[in-house]
Amino acid sequence: MLAEVRRALDWLLDALPAARADRGTHPHLYRVPYALALAGERAAAADQLAWTRAEILTDDGDLRAGPARDAFADRWSSYPLAIIAQGAWHLERYDLAGSVLARLAAFRDAVTGGAYAARPERRSTARQDLFPTAQLGLTGLTVNDRELADGAFAWLRHLYAGQPELPERLYTATVGATLITDVASDRFGLCTDFGRPRQAFYNPGIAAAFLARYSQRTGSAEARELADSYLMLTVQGSPEQFDHSDSVQVCKFAWGAAALLDLAPAPRYRDYAERMVRWFAEAQHPDGHWANSPFLLPDGPTLGSNIEVTAEFVQHLLFVSSALAGSARALSSAAVG
Repeated sequence: MLAEVRRALDWLLDALPAARADRGTHPHLYRVPYALALAGERAAAADQLAWTRAEILTDDGDLRAGPARDAFADRWSSYPLAIIAQGAWHLERYDLAGSVLARLAAFRDAVTGGAYAARPERRSTARQDLFPTAQLGLTGLTVNDRELADGAFAWLRHLYAGQPELPERLYTATVGATLITDVASDRFGLCTDFGRPRQAFYNPGIAAAFLARYSQRTGSAEARELADSYLMLTVQGSPEQFDHSDSVQVCKFAWGAAALLDLAPAPRYRDYAERMVRWFAEAQHPDGHWANSPFLLPDGPTLGSNIEVTAEFVQHLLFVSSALAGSARALSSAAVG
């Protein structure tokens, strides 16, 4: 295990008791069971999942009324539920995963495959967003729900095909099947501009991660090519994406690079993955945690925001390190050949 991952896990495990006691941190804890399970901390992951079920979920698998639900009422509403379901599945709690997955049916457009921004009771438009849709697809692949996965693929393919300003700008949301290009109301959430700082640079990475995994599952050459196309938006973008003193939004680039390296071992994907291992190491605080982008936290980081980002970065580093290990033999053979 990478030393950075071990330090982060130690920090997370020490931080969790205080986080559970403070309801204000509850919206930030949805990823912790999944991250701990991936890292081999199964007992701690199971304990956190049991806490999640008791404290922030309803009996039918939805977010309970309170801070956790409120934080995702009007945007990214499916995202925490999809990740909770994935964590439960990894821990073989199929009962809990199944109930959350059943609830997620109301959080996606069955026609387009996209993830709605708002919860059902708060929904006034059919806005659908890139990264929650990709996460739905990833969860669908994990639990072998082809409807979720196929729908996410269709949505991401449609989104990319309709882009008017690539590779400079990626518009990341639709209303139904219609691309949103008027971004004045929510520029950060609706458009990733690769020539400007402080953007939602995570969008191409999670799209590539899902599409590469989807290609693995289905054999789709189109999905593989589309995964590379999304990832290349980051590669071709401004170096400012990687200035972690200002922004850590490029983090999911690691996930996309790792998934493509697993799918199609190639030196350039290895180079991207190795670059991100160094990036995570440089961005990590001495006590083991990572913090979110300073520009998104005008009042400074909180325990909850640090837990949320640290759990996610543990996940990314695990994916990258396993992809580098798994591809080493293929890359070495290709070099010799």
